[in-house]
Amino acid sequence: MKQRILFVEDEKILGQLVKESLEKEGFEIKLITNGVDALQAYRDFKPNLCLLDIMLPGKDGYEVATQIRAIDKVVPIIFLTAKIQTADLVAGFNTGCNDYIRKPFSIDEVVVRINSWLAEKYGQQEKEPEAEVQIGDFRFVPGKQELHTPEDVIQLSHKDATILNLLYSHRNTIVSRDHLLQKVWGTDTIYNSRTLDVYINRLRKYFAGSQNKIITLKGVGYRFICE
Repeated sequence: MKQRILFVEDEKILGQLVKESLEKEGFEIKLITNGVDALQAYRDFKPNLCLLDIMLPGKDGYEVATQIRAIDKVVPIIFLTAKIQTADLVAGFNTGCNDYIRKPFSIDEVVVRINSWLAEKYGQQEKEPEAEVQIGDFRFVPGKQELHTPEDVIQLSHKDATILNLLYSHRNTIVSRDHLLQKVWGTDTIYNSRTLDVYINRLRKYFAGSQNKIITLKGVGYRFICE
């Protein structure tokens, strides 16, 4: 079942672009262009997550978030906004919002934040590793920490195998750096962040020359393109 997102944005061109981009990522989107209709849309649509602009006609995003939060204490609420002053952030969090995405933004960042909050609130888990998986001409055996290439068998380290399994679980979608760091190391220190780069580069070399690519989305995370 598709995850439903209520998206409230009065800039029609931006709203339609984001809506179409999120639909391509597999979400079901309800786009509302003003604050007045947002609460009723929430009641009718019953979204899994709300994505709200702050500067809206009729009612601003703060008021909309406050009304939604009064009837639902769980649904994640993310603000999309150009308002970045500390007072604005505090005002937003006081309404019960969970996160901010500052304009201008990339759709990749929006997707990562959405997936992160859906996982946080609804307990989505990584898929359990299968006994083995076929990745194009490669065969990955998580239990044995082996990557079978067309020419050789590579014995992976525990972290190599864990990271590859996480990337494969999110194949052809985006997995954030923070998510990988938390899952593999339990913390996102600078040291662990640099260590992650080493592991990603090593995995990337294993797939060099094939159709399987680990794409870096700067400042966001990675997309593992699989055949």
